[in-house]
Amino acid sequence: MAANDIICSDGPAIQHLRCNDMHVPEGIVLESYIFLVSQLPCCAQIALPYWAKITGKTINNRAEEVFLDIVATLFDDDGSMLADYTDVMALDGGQKGEFEVKLVEYHDRAKTYALTIKETEQF
Repeated sequence: MAANDIICSDGPAIQHLRCNDMHVPEGIVLESYIFLVSQLPCCAQIALPYWAKITGKTINNRAEEVFLDIVATLFDDDGSMLADYTDVMALDGGQKGEFEVKLVEYHDRAKTYALTIKETEQF
């Protein structure tokens, strides 16, 4: 193990993933986003129900209300898809909203992710 590896009580710390692709429909703006890794707890009682999350802000530049799926897709080194995680939101015309995609299952082979925002039917 290298001298600069981060070690936690249960092994190496989980590293941040790099965004390798992004798709946003016309009229929707992805204002900002961030990939956050949950803190590793010292005991199971305080563990969060997800290992990481992607949070961000979107703006609906259209006049009408839209319903959106925000999808984070995890990939390994070879570009093979490992999993999809989704959040949904509704935005009135001209409004700003926040999303939070929780990555529930840890994939030790995950190296990158893609973020896709797509229009959907009503909830």
